[in-house]
Amino acid sequence: MAKLRPASCHRRIKRAYTRTSKYRRLSYIKGAPNHKIIHFDSGNRRYEMFPKTIVLNGTKAINLRHNAIEAARIVVTRQMSKTVGKFAFGLKLKVFPHHIIRENPIAMGAGADRMSQGMRSAFGKTISRAARLKPDQTIIQLYVQEENIKDAKRALEKASKKFGISCTIRTLDNPLYVGAEAAALIKPKLREAAPKAEEEATEETETAEESETETEEKPAKATA
Repeated sequence: MAKLRPASCHRRIKRAYTRTSKYRRLSYIKGAPNHKIIHFDSGNRRYEMFPKTIVLNGTKAINLRHNAIEAARIVVTRQMSKTVGKFAFGLKLKVFPHHIIRENPIAMGAGADRMSQGMRSAFGKTISRAARLKPDQTIIQLYVQEENIKDAKRALEKASKKFGISCTIRTLDNPLYVGAEAAALIKPKLREAAPKAEEEATEETETAEESETETEEKPAKATA
């Protein structure tokens, strides 16, 4: 299995040749690998319940690979779930790995002439995806209560270690906040697909039981 190359190999932003065409031979990129980001929204997705927003911004223009973004999301989600609970925060990723990373492998050292192809097919092969980050662009956004601001900053500080660049953390007012009285009436909303499947299963069992009771009632009426 091939090892993952260091982030310094793909950190610099270059011109992207990612043209696609309905004719496969005219496309620069024939196929792109899938990204590893599972969820772009985690925790409680009722963002209007939280009065404060904590943002993590990058300070440089670089390429952030999808595996680094997913690693940072996992760190923040686990840290906040342990400290404040899974209903007491909302997480939203503000970047998407649109950029496709290519590689033209050329071996170095003894026996490299057997692997190297020189300038033949020098455009490279697609190996990964990355998000193009601009200076002072938001990467992760956290929605929390005022008493959980310190825990949110601590979680974002741990997540910033996954990017390899200096980041800034800011505290802002949530423009979606509806007030304390209205927020108390809102039910938390988590990303869970299991309850829907359970509801469908219960509905099927209820309809099956109703049909059985109807079939049992009909013969009883006939005998009467």
